[in-house]
This record gives sequence, C-alpha cells and structure tokens, in this order.
Amino acid sequence: MAITAAARPAGRAIPADWYDWLVLATTTWLVGGVYLDAWAHAHIVKLETFFTPWHGVLYSGFAACAVVLGARWLRDRTLPDGYGLSLLGCVFFAVGGLGDLLWHTFFGIERAIAAVLSPTHLWLIVSGTLIVTGTVRAARAGARRRAPVLAVLGAAVAFAYLGVVTSFAQPYLDRVAASFERGAMGYDEAVRIGLFGVMLQSALLVGLVLKLRERFELPFGSLTVIMGVQAVLLALAYTVDYMVLIAVLGGLAGDSWLLVLRNRPAVFAFALPATLYAFYMTSLVLVYGTWWEVHAVTGIVVVAGLTGWLVQFLMRRPGAPVSQPAV
Repeated sequence: MAITAAARPAGRAIPADWYDWLVLATTTWLVGGVYLDAWAHAHIVKLETFFTPWHGVLYSGFAACAVVLGARWLRDRTLPDGYGLSLLGCVFFAVGGLGDLLWHTFFGIERAIAAVLSPTHLWLIVSGTLIVTGTVRAARAGARRRAPVLAVLGAAVAFAYLGVVTSFAQPYLDRVAASFERGAMGYDEAVRIGLFGVMLQSALLVGLVLKLRERFELPFGSLTVIMGVQAVLLALAYTVDYMVLIAVLGGLAGDSWLLVLRNRPAVFAFALPATLYAFYMTSLVLVYGTWWEVHAVTGIVVVAGLTGWLVQFLMRRPGAPVSQPAV
C-alpha cells in the first residue's frame, strides 16, 4: 500500500488546519488511554483480563486515529505531509493489538517492568510513536520560523507518550538517591539505576527539543508546556507530588536557556538537562535527604549535561563543503 503526501484537492476535505487539530485530538485520546492503562497496571493488583475499561479508552483512541487517517487516505489516496508514517503506525498498531490479545490469553497480564518488555507491548510502543508524532511532522512554521501552537502541543503529547513508555527508568518516580531508599538496595545498584534513568530521559528530552529547533523558533514557554504536561500526567498515573514543580522549573530554565543560547546549540544541549537534574537532585536532598556520596549527587548532574551534549553532537548535520578557489 503506497502512501503519498500531496496537497488536498480544493473543496473536497476538512480544511487543513482543522484536520491537523483533529489528528491532535485523536492522538491525545490515544496517549490518555496509555496513561489510564499505566495507572491500572500500577494500582490494580488483580488485573487479569485484556478486556478492561483502560484498554477500552486506549484502543478506542487508536481507532479514532485510524479512522481520521485511514478515511482520508481511502478517499483521496493521499495524506498531508507528515501523516504517512502515522497511518503506517496505525496498521502496525492493529497487528500489535491482535498480537497483544493473544499474548495475554496464553501468558497472562504483565506486571511492572514486564509490561514494557513483552514483545507485543514493544511492538505497540514503536507503532504508537509513529502515530503520536504525526502532528509535529505535519506542523509548518509561521512567520520568522515561529513554531505554531499545534507543533508545541503535538510535541507535548509526544513527550508525554515517551514519558509513560519509559516510566521504568523515570527519575521523577525512581528516587533512588533519597534517604528512604537506604537499605532497599546496594549503593552501586542504586547509583546505576539513577544514572540510567537520568541519561535516558536527558537523551529523549534533548533529542526532541533539537528536532523541534531544526524546524522552528520555539516561543518562550514552549519547553515549560512540553515538560510540564508530561510531569502532570506521570503524577496522575503514579503519584501526585512536587515533581511537577521540578519539571515546570526545568522547563522555565530551558526556555530561558533558549533565549540566552539561541546560537550555541551544544551549550544549550548541555545546560537544559543539567539544570533540570540539578533542580531534581537539590529537591531530593532538601525534601528527603540523601544517602549518596557527594561525588554521585553532583556527578549525575554533569552526566545529564554530557548526555545532552552527546545527543546534540550525534544529531549535528555536517556543514557544507567549502569550495576551493579556482587555480
């Protein structure tokens, strides 16, 4: 099935802006269902069936995405730029959903980290990523490359999705540096777990922001919205507390860094995650105290920055070759 991108024939479809918002609404529905399902896995001990209200919200959100994208393609044999991969993701998601039903039937309902590692869930995670990133790919810059509201909200939905599917390594939830974790695990194990979570989330955050910056000038407040929405949803799905404030402060700092370091992407890529996790580690020390040595408490902040810098280095496009003067 070939999926092509072309302009909408005049007068035959929903206006382009309306269509973009409709896709955003359906992907938000889908991501909301993923969070409800995460809440159920975290709070309901005897979750022994595939047919739950939470799966109902999740799969109805997927169905809405598939209808909005699939109906457009079936009618026009084309989709606006950016949505082709989302439609492909819908096809993959349908296959993964059937596989997930069979997996649960034969092997039961996954718990904790197994809910991420089961093959069908990994298939669904990748498929969902293709779907929920469609509005970001489809968004077009306004005057002076300014990011439209659609791009910022689409990125917030995508980042929220990345947050829940990687919640197994989420420092907001796994506060292994806090003093109450002393004795629950070995010191080296705790540092490794904390380090992995910080590195993974720093890479996802910086990667998303740099991709946005390739196409748009982000208005002040964009990072606050993107990071804040994720933290609010994680808090509602798992636990509601002050980590939402840490994410908002990190977002405000990121927006400020964008103004100061507009033309220094490498420094920005270091500063954004380093500042966020400096706030994070400071809050753990002040609220709970810590059992980590000062080397780990401060070093993990530096590692967050270095992870962001490395992501920027790997994503950097090579410069155009310098032409040689004629001899």
